[in-house]
Amino acid sequence: SRRATHAGSWYSSRRDQLAAQMSGWLEQANACTGAARAVIAPHAGFSYSGPTAAWAYKHVSPTGIRRVFVLGPSHHHSMSRCAVSSCATYETPFGGIPVDRATSAALLETGAFDVMDLSVEE
Repeated sequence: SRRATHAGSWYSSRRDQLAAQMSGWLEQANACTGAARAVIAPHAGFSYSGPTAAWAYKHVSPTGIRRVFVLGPSHHHSMSRCAVSSCATYETPFGGIPVDRATSAALLETGAFDVMDLSVEE
């Protein structure tokens, strides 16, 4: 499991407080275009990026979504290729989010991906 290593610093570690913050930001955001199929949103500390990210996520309709891909940079480790998580679950203040291991395996089979070591990932 990948721990929520930034909970309590970059965002609240308390489920109720985090839910209230996220709901408030989403309520203040306006959907100004149609439903998004992909989102590029900031991921800095929520006190900095939360309101801006809410504008992006406000355009997501969960209807028909079967899989979500979370792409992000490695901030502390140089990589020459994309990597998939070595974890089966990403922990959050809302609970664990399962990683689609079959999709990860299929991506690895292409030869275009590496596995990210947990020490690098966290």
